[in-house]
Amino acid sequence: MSINSLIETNIQLNDCDGIENLAKSAAKIAFHNFKWHYVTLVLLNSAASCGLSAFLQAYNKTSIVANVNLKPRYSDLTKQFVLFGQTMKDVLYLIQWLEDHKFNYIGKFLIICQSNELNDCDETEAVEKLWNHKVINVAFIKHEPNCGAIGYTYDFGEDCKNSPPTKLDNWDDCLQNGEYCGNMFPIKLKNLHRCPIVVSTFIQVPYMNITDDVPSGADGDLLRILIEALNATLVIMTPHYGNGWGNLDDNGTWVGSLGDLYDLANFSMTSASITQSRYQDFQMSSFYYTVTLVWVTHPPEMEMPYYKLLRPFKVDTQIAFLVSFALVIIIFLIFKTNICIYVYKKMKFGRIPDKVLFSSWEICMGQPILLFPSNMSLCYLVLMWIWYCFLMRTFYQVHLINSLKTDIYSAQLLNIEQAIQAEYPFGGGAALKDYYINNSLVYDNWKHTQSNQYHTILLNLTEGMKFVLGMNLATAKVFLKQPGRKLHILPQKIINCPSVIFFKRFSPLVPPINRIIERLVEFGWVDVIFRNNTDTNNIEKPEDVDKPIKLSNFTGCYVILFCGWVSSFVLLIIENYYIRKTKR
Repeated sequence: MSINSLIETNIQLNDCDGIENLAKSAAKIAFHNFKWHYVTLVLLNSAASCGLSAFLQAYNKTSIVANVNLKPRYSDLTKQFVLFGQTMKDVLYLIQWLEDHKFNYIGKFLIICQSNELNDCDETEAVEKLWNHKVINVAFIKHEPNCGAIGYTYDFGEDCKNSPPTKLDNWDDCLQNGEYCGNMFPIKLKNLHRCPIVVSTFIQVPYMNITDDVPSGADGDLLRILIEALNATLVIMTPHYGNGWGNLDDNGTWVGSLGDLYDLANFSMTSASITQSRYQDFQMSSFYYTVTLVWVTHPPEMEMPYYKLLRPFKVDTQIAFLVSFALVIIIFLIFKTNICIYVYKKMKFGRIPDKVLFSSWEICMGQPILLFPSNMSLCYLVLMWIWYCFLMRTFYQVHLINSLKTDIYSAQLLNIEQAIQAEYPFGGGAALKDYYINNSLVYDNWKHTQSNQYHTILLNLTEGMKFVLGMNLATAKVFLKQPGRKLHILPQKIINCPSVIFFKRFSPLVPPINRIIERLVEFGWVDVIFRNNTDTNNIEKPEDVDKPIKLSNFTGCYVILFCGWVSSFVLLIIENYYIRKTKR
C-alpha cells in the first residue's frame, strides 16, 4: 500500500465516529466484492483522517490512496474505486477527474458521502448525477439519522432513464451478521424495458443483411438475440459519415460505423477485425467467433487449347509414351540397316515386310492391314505392339473428352509476395493495412479500398482485372456461389481474427452484453448461428451445365495433324531421294 498524498480534513471531531462507521461499512463491502488481484484506488479531496484510517485498517488489501494531484499511469487497468467526499459536489469533482484521465469508470465504485446534512448527500440527486456520468456499477453510502450507515444503488428505469435509488440488497444482514455480502455489485442494464438501442452496421453478406430494418445473417441473427435478451427495441443505422467498418481520416477522426459510436450509436456490430488503433480507441465485447481474412485475385489465365491433348496423362506417363514411340522409330531405322537384313536371312525369320511397325499403328486407327511377318515370333511381337497401342488409345480417348471440356489454368499466385513480384496492385480496408505495419513493402504500397467498392472489384476480378484484394473468406465464398463467377483465393491467410462488438470507451452496456454472449457461446448457439450462415456447404450450389466442345478445343488436334502432314511430306521427299540414290 502506498499513500501519495492526503488532504487535510475540516470535519468536526465529534463526527469522527459516524465517519468511521461509514468507512468500516464501505471496507466490508469492498472486502467481499472487490477482486484482490486488482489495485484499489482510494481517491479523496475532502475527508477526515479517521474515516480514511478506518477504511484502510478494515480493508487491508493492495490499494493506492491519493487526491486529484495524482499523475496516473496505466489508468485503464484500474477497475475498482473508493471515493471519499464531504458532499456530492466533491464526489462529482472526483468522478470528472477520473473521466478526464480516462479511467475505467464502468468498474466498481464505492462512494462515501460523509456530510450529515440531508441536502449534501441526497441519494436521489446522487443517482441522477451518477447516471449523467454513466457511473452505474456503484454503491452509494451515506449516513442517515437513527439508521447509521446505509447503502444505495440504482438501475435502468422504465422511462429509459435512471431508476429511483434503491437500498442495497442484504445490506443489514451483511453489516450485522457478515452474511450475503458478496453480491453488492450485480450486473446492471439487464432489462432495458423496450427502450431503443441504436446499432450501427452495414450490409455484409453473409454476416449482415438488412430487410425492412430487420437484420439477418450471422451477425444479424446474433444481434436480434442480444436485443431480445436485453428486452430492448432495436434501431438499425448505417454509417452516418463514411462507410464500412470505419477508419481514421486525415484529421484523426473516426468515420464509418465505428465513428458513429461517439455520438449516434450505442454499439457497432460489423464483424470488424481487431487492430491496434481500434483496441486503443474503443471498448470491445468478449470474443464470440472468428473471421478469416484472405487475399483474393482474378482466376489464373486459361492455358492454350492445344495443351489439352497432354492433360489426360501425367508428366511421367507422357514421358513413357514419348520413349515408347521413339523406340518404334529407332527399331524401324534398325530394320532398314544391312546388318539386320543379314541377320534375318541367317536366322531364317522370313520376309520382314516394309512398314510393318507403322502398319500396326494403322490397325490402331481402324485401318485394314494385310502384311504381317511370316515368322511367328515377330508376328506375336507386332500383335503385342498393336494391343499395347489399342489399350493406350482407348484410355487416352476416354480421358481426352473430359480434358477438352475442362478449363485448365496456368500457375496460380500463392502469397502476396509473389503478387508484388508480378507487379500486381493490392489493397483493401484501411484496418487490414495495420497488420503489415512491419512489412514496408506491403504497407507503403497499400491501396485503400472502401467496403462499398468490394462487390464491383470482385466482379472486375472475375473478368481478369489484375488486383489483389484483402477481404474476409466467407464473403468471398458466397460471391463465388453465383454461376459464372471465378476467383482465386491465395493459400496465404492474412489473419484469423476474433469477432467482437465495438463500443464507445467504457460503455456501461459492455458487462450485460458480455454476460449474454458468454452464455450463448457456452451453450454453442453462436457456433450454430455462424455455421448456418457462413458455412458455404449449406449454400445451394448451381447445377453443373454440360459445356459443348467448341472448334477451338480441337486446336491441338489440328496442330498435330498439320505437323504430321508436313513431316510426312518431308519424309516422302527424303525416302524418294534415298531410293533413287540406292538404285544408282
